Amino acid sequence: MFSRSSTSSSDLAKQRELEKKHIEQAQAECRRLVQSMHDLPPAAAERTRQRLDAYLKDHPKIPLDFKRKVTTEARAHECAASMRATDTVLKQALAKARHDDRKELNRLVGEARNHAAKAASFGADEEFKTAVRRKIEIIMLTGGVEHDGPTAAKPLSTAPANPHHAKE
Repeated sequence: MFSRSSTSSSDLAKQRELEKKHIEQAQAECRRLVQSMHDLPPAAAERTRQRLDAYLKDHPKIPLDFKRKVTTEARAHECAASMRATDTVLKQALAKARHDDRKELNRLVGEARNHAAKAASFGADEEFKTAVRRKIEIIMLTGGVEHDGPTAAKPLSTAPANPHHAKE
């Protein structure tokens, strides 16, 4: 009987050790996934987060506090990716506004609003939201100023020229 109980206890210890090793491997894989999200664009970061969520779901023995920590880090990386994308698109929109390309400008502003909304849903701060609103306002007011011919504000002058005027 002693041999049987010692064998089962050693088997149990081996099983626990093996389970602990699997949990450590799963945690290492989760950390690797989160680290890979650091510089990804928003779409790729979202796919990686979904893979992480599925991985965590497939490994229920991972401790809950570790799951929360990893999920929080993944959301922060996804938020940062959306913020970077918003900034990049707004810079492109400003360039289009300067060249008076209204159709492309409107498309880019819409894309920037989508990225900003996604960043806000992931926890972007109020300062970011305010900056995006201001940039969009500046972009919408940029361009469309130069006119070649007469306008309502500056009509064509029909008065005769003054011969004694210093300017030509």
